Amino acid sequence: MRKNFLKKLLIICLLAAIVPNLVWSASDSQKPSGDRRKPPKEAFEACKGKSEGTAVEITTPHGTLKATCKKMDGLLVAVPEGAPPPPPGSNSSGQ
Repeated sequence: MRKNFLKKLLIICLLAAIVPNLVWSASDSQKPSGDRRKPPKEAFEACKGKSEGTAVEITTPHGTLKATCKKMDGLLVAVPEGAPPPPPGSNSSGQ
């Protein structure tokens, strides 16, 4: 009887340790590795013909955003005020 209890307890402990890791690794594998979200085309169009540091506005389905033109990956793109900084190692200037 005691052996059955210990066996069941061991199985429960192993499952408690393994299952969360399997779920976590499965959710990470669905994300594209090294790929980050690209700005919408409106962010590029707002900075056409402008220079870096120019203040612009972007009209989105959620309203109008104040932004600043910044170079990212060699292209000018409108970055909204209060946007989080680019990830470390990204190809943006000024970081």
